[in-house]
Amino acid sequence: MTSKINGENEQSSQPQQSLFTSLPEDVVVDILARVPRCDYPTLSLVSKQFHSLVTSHEIYVRRSLLRCTEKCLYVVILNVNESPNDGLYILRRKANGNHRLVYISSLSNWPIAESFLVVGSMIYGFGGMDWEISSRAFSIDCRSHTMQPLPDMPIPMADTCAGFLDGKIYVFGHCSMISEVIVVFNTKTQVWEPRVIKANTSSPAEAWHFGQMVVMDDKIYTRYLLNGFVYVPKENKWEKDEVLNSKTWEDGGACVLDEVMYYYDSFGKCLNRYDPKERRWGVVKGLDDLVAEIGFPYWTNTLRYGRNLALYFRKREGEEPRPSSIQKIWCAEISLGRRQGNDIWGEVEWCDQLHEDQKGQYYHWEEKVFVTLSSKEKKEDFMAMKGCKPSHRPKKRAKLVQSSLLLVSPGTWLADMCPDRYDVGVKKSSKKV
Repeated sequence: MTSKINGENEQSSQPQQSLFTSLPEDVVVDILARVPRCDYPTLSLVSKQFHSLVTSHEIYVRRSLLRCTEKCLYVVILNVNESPNDGLYILRRKANGNHRLVYISSLSNWPIAESFLVVGSMIYGFGGMDWEISSRAFSIDCRSHTMQPLPDMPIPMADTCAGFLDGKIYVFGHCSMISEVIVVFNTKTQVWEPRVIKANTSSPAEAWHFGQMVVMDDKIYTRYLLNGFVYVPKENKWEKDEVLNSKTWEDGGACVLDEVMYYYDSFGKCLNRYDPKERRWGVVKGLDDLVAEIGFPYWTNTLRYGRNLALYFRKREGEEPRPSSIQKIWCAEISLGRRQGNDIWGEVEWCDQLHEDQKGQYYHWEEKVFVTLSSKEKKEDFMAMKGCKPSHRPKKRAKLVQSSLLLVSPGTWLADMCPDRYDVGVKKSSKKV
């Protein structure tokens, strides 16, 4: 009885399978292109033909023609110490409606970069990590989740940030302690332009400090530690925007939506916005309940998510939040709209915990270690080297220069601690014994 039923099921299922596979490939591609992309991993398990189709370039071209494109958000998770959980994740919606981050296993061996930029369906990465001077460049195809190396940058740089304008990627970074440059990558020809744009924007306090770059109104806005600068590619000139420079918008991550820049101010506890045409700052209203949940300064990142914003953060734990060994990454999608008085109001569409990790870091946030010695410790060092106390206070660098050097390597200045540096001549006494 059982075998007869199974046989009937097999016979009934075979015509259905052959009916679909017998369709012309163009028709199959057209049907699969209308299926949500989040279902492609399941479809790829049906057969080799399905796996080949959902990973092909054709289906994504067809999706674009049918306007079936979907918004996707990718997150880079890094740990202070290397972890198997490090890598690239994609935001997915679960069956119960909640959201989570899904690890992309096909990119487990991808290179680490300092800055990332999304252009269409491609993610571009530039530079190294941890103030490493590097000429590395690569791209990730979000349709197939494959990585391709790009030609090296013309000049090795550290602390890179990038922006996209008119088919070109502008990469800004440090090529030395007091020199910043911009190199240009053409996304159509996939080659670097020979020109190097020198930026007369450096100061000792800005050396080797991570910055931010956004593009608004055909201009490139950069922000480094104390100063912000504006570069106009069409006129090849640098400008300053004092109003924009009044906020430290590089700290909370920044993004642009409809030619308006947004970033979360961790200390002001608000989502700020800046309109370059009106040249004024404002606060996105209606987010008081969400802001009350956010803690840990510097642990926020504001991103464009389709026509909305995505805000990554860590929740407040008690009255005075302290970092814990287990770090939970939360995300809220915020829709925006203008009301009377030209004010922008935000509404939280959803807010979910996406990831939990041991001492995890996301979006390149990394703890910095500062080393200083007390007067007693300095005297002990002199006693060990010279056998006596220092006769005078050693010369010090300017505070701004010293703080910048400590960001690079906290113990660098100890190399100057040698006997010759403190070799002080002994004055003969004029007193007679």
